[in-house]
Amino acid sequence: MRGRRQRIRTAFALACVVGGALVAAAEDGAPRHLIYLHGRIVQDQQSPRPRHPAWGYYELEKIVATFRERGFVVTGEIRPKGATLDAAADHVVEQVRALRGSGVPLERITIVGGSMGGAIALRAAVRLQEEDLRVAVLGACLSLTVPLLVEEYARPPAGRMLTVRDTSDETSEPCPAWKDDPARYPALRAREVVISTGQSHGFLFRPLPEWVEPTVEWAMAR
Repeated sequence: MRGRRQRIRTAFALACVVGGALVAAAEDGAPRHLIYLHGRIVQDQQSPRPRHPAWGYYELEKIVATFRERGFVVTGEIRPKGATLDAAADHVVEQVRALRGSGVPLERITIVGGSMGGAIALRAAVRLQEEDLRVAVLGACLSLTVPLLVEEYARPPAGRMLTVRDTSDETSEPCPAWKDDPARYPALRAREVVISTGQSHGFLFRPLPEWVEPTVEWAMAR
């Protein structure tokens, strides 16, 4: 059973990459890469479509397909069930460095993380310390999270960051508005988008235009 699950995850990841490459290359000959990091429920249930009793189905395949249709080469594999935040962040760092090593410019790499995936994305941004790296974090309160990361790792994340949170999401609200602070966080520039879908934390379970559109715009910006 474990071997079968691994084969499913591998096939899914390869399909995302190959399918995305065809679309992205057709647009301008220089593909943009997107590393999508899913929430905890996908990892816990080891399924691309797990169901939460309150928030419904997490549509991993639909999310990945949406970004692929928008022209990205997408990596969105399911993490091993026992993967820790730090181990997962280390893996993302390896992915980014592999892309850089293959000649992909940093400005054409975006990390998108929802919920637990956002926590992983932030930890990867702490490790990489790349000011031009694009990172989108869904369902987190950046103004409260960044100081905690500084306490834990003795330095803040770096990069061009987008954070999207929902006013109905009790896991990130209430949340003080983010304000860039070059004196404290010189390598971090962030834009905060606040939406109101009424779907609580489930807003990031499916590719809603309320968060997909600003994320795509952020990743595509020159």
